[in-house]
Amino acid sequence: MPKIWPTIRLDYINRLIPQLRTSSESEDKPILYTPKSNSKYGDSISTSDSLIYYFYKDYCSYCAELEPLISGLPDQVTLPDGSTSKIRLLCLNKVEDNYEKIITDFYEEHSIPDDQRYVPAIVIGNKYLCLKDAIEDQLMNSIVAGEGLQTEMLEGAQRVSD
Repeated sequence: MPKIWPTIRLDYINRLIPQLRTSSESEDKPILYTPKSNSKYGDSISTSDSLIYYFYKDYCSYCAELEPLISGLPDQVTLPDGSTSKIRLLCLNKVEDNYEKIITDFYEEHSIPDDQRYVPAIVIGNKYLCLKDAIEDQLMNSIVAGEGLQTEMLEGAQRVSD
């Protein structure tokens, strides 16, 4: 029996999600979305850093639509008290095995309802912003208000003092 499943699957995906159409250089590999992250999981995060977690999937067209907002985040922000805070964006791809467990644990620990466990999603402070509209409406105001200073580290990690 010939192996046609990968070809059929890729054609089907490309019809559903036009942003994943293959490039002319490589007809068998879809173009996947990778957001710009300025921090990696496991990096030391200072108590004065504004921490933002971004949950996404590399084939998610809605995630790709948020790219101008995500890549346009400033490097630092002036907070209401006049101090500055470095913005630390950690992007976690929900389809990667190591991040899938971390994200699932976050959902369980914070009692995120099943109907809100979608991407794109942002965690900033005590807020869980799910889907594009909520992120666009609330992210910048949350950053400026200093809510990123209260974002808990995932997996029990601790922030480091300045």
